Amino acid sequence: MARNINAGLKDNSNFRKEAGMISLVAFSLGNIIGSGILLLPAVTASLSGPISPAVWLVGGLLLLPVVLVYSKLAKLFPLVGSKIRFINVTHGKVMASSVGWLYMVGTLLTIPVEAEATVNYLSYVFPSMMKAGYPTIEGYAVESLIVIGIYALVYLGIKGLSISVSTITYAKLAILAIYIASVAFLDFHISNFSVSFSPSISNFFYAIALTMFAYGGFRSAMVYAGESKADTGKAIMIAFGISMVIYTLVPLVFIGSLSSSLLSSGWGSIGKMSAPLAESAIIAGVPALGALFILDGVISPSGASLIGAGDMVRYSYALTKAGSFPKSLGKVDPKRGIPILPVLLFGAFSVVTLFLSSTFEQSIGYLVATRILAYSTGPVSLFVLSNDSKNKALALGSFLITGIIFSFVGFPKTLFGTLVILVAIIAMLPFSKNYVPALWYLGFSLAVTGITFLSLPSLVSLPVVISASAVFFYLATRTAKGEGEIDD
Repeated sequence: MARNINAGLKDNSNFRKEAGMISLVAFSLGNIIGSGILLLPAVTASLSGPISPAVWLVGGLLLLPVVLVYSKLAKLFPLVGSKIRFINVTHGKVMASSVGWLYMVGTLLTIPVEAEATVNYLSYVFPSMMKAGYPTIEGYAVESLIVIGIYALVYLGIKGLSISVSTITYAKLAILAIYIASVAFLDFHISNFSVSFSPSISNFFYAIALTMFAYGGFRSAMVYAGESKADTGKAIMIAFGISMVIYTLVPLVFIGSLSSSLLSSGWGSIGKMSAPLAESAIIAGVPALGALFILDGVISPSGASLIGAGDMVRYSYALTKAGSFPKSLGKVDPKRGIPILPVLLFGAFSVVTLFLSSTFEQSIGYLVATRILAYSTGPVSLFVLSNDSKNKALALGSFLITGIIFSFVGFPKTLFGTLVILVAIIAMLPFSKNYVPALWYLGFSLAVTGITFLSLPSLVSLPVVISASAVFFYLATRTAKGEGEIDD
C-alpha cells in the first residue's frame, strides 16, 4: 500500500498501551458527541428550517471520504499524536508545525466553548449563570471548576482517561437513545416539516459547515494510537458511523417535537433556545428526560473537553518529536505515562481563555475553519505515501472536499485559519530551511480566503474553489519533502 514509512518512527517507552477498541471508539465518538449534539440541532434548524436533518446527513456523507483517509493513515502511523507526525514525514517540520498549531488553537478554543455550553444548559435551571448570552461571575466560576476537573483527570494518565471517557461517552449514547425513542413515539408532528421556510444557499452551506464542529471529533482516536492495543482505523470508522446515525435522528426528532406556538415565531427563534433537547423533551411531556438532558448538558461537553485536553498533551509530544516544541514539553513522566508539563500549562491557559472566548454560536465557525484546514493535509500525505491508485483517487477527492467545506465557513472565519498558518510558518523559519513544502498550504488557505472575501454567487464560487484546490493539491504533492524525528 505504501512505502516503508515507519522506519525510525517510535514512541517513548513510558507511554502505556492500555486503550482497547471500546476506549478508542469512545475517544472519537465522545469528541463527536459533545456540545454539538446539545445546541447545534437548534442552530442548524434556525438556518435551514425543516431540512435540518438532511443538512446533518449531507455533512456526514461529505466528510466520509476524509474520515476514510484518516482511518488509513491511522493504520500506517500507530503513534502518539500521529495526525501531526505523518505530516512531518511527508512535508517536514515547518508544515507539521502549521498543522499542529491549527489543531492546538482549535482545541484550546474548543474547551471554553464546551464549558460555556454546559453553563448554557444549566442556566435553564439556574438563570443567574447567564446574562445577555454571556456567563455571569457565577457562570465563569462553574466553567473554571469544570476545566480544572478535566485537567485533573488527564493527569491520571491513559488508563484513568480511558475509563472516564468510556463511561461518559456510553452514558451520553444511552441518554440520546432514550430521547430518540421516547420523544419520537410520544410527540412527533410530521406537519412541522411542512412549515414554510426559504433558506438562502449561503445559510444552507454554512449550516453544513457547522456540522463539522461536531463530526470533526472523529480524529481523536488517532491521537492515542500509540497507547492502544486495537485497530485505530477501525475504531474511527465505527465511531463515525454511529455518529452519522445519531446526528441524523436527533435533529429529525427535535424538529418533529416542536410545538406549533414555538414555530409560529419563525425558524430563526429556534436558535435562541438555551437548552434545545431538554426543552424538546419537556414539550413532549417527558420532564424526567428534560432533567436528564440538563445533566447531560454537563456530561457531554465535559466529556468532549476531557478528550480535547488529553489530545493537547499528545499534540505537545508530537510537536516535540518534529522539533517544533522544546523537549521539556514532550518529556514523558514514567509514573503517569504522559508529558506532565503540558497538562499544567494548557490547564492554566484554558482557564484564562474562558474569560476571552466569544459565545458558542460566534465561536464555532472559527473552530471549524481551523479543523478543516488541518484535515486538508491528510489527503495530501496519503497521496504521497501510497502506491495504490484507488488511494490516490480517494486522496484527491477528499482534498477537494476540504476546500469546499472550508469555503462554506465564509469570511472572516477563513482568514482566521490562514493567519494561524502564517504565524506558524514565520515562527518556524529560524529553525528550519525546509519551508518550501509548507508554502502550498498557505497559498491554498489564502486562495480560498480570497474567494470567500469576494462573496461570489454559489454557482460561481464552487467551481472556482474546486479548481483552485486542485492546483494546490498538485503543488502539495510535487513539493513534498519530509524530515526525520528528534529522539526522546
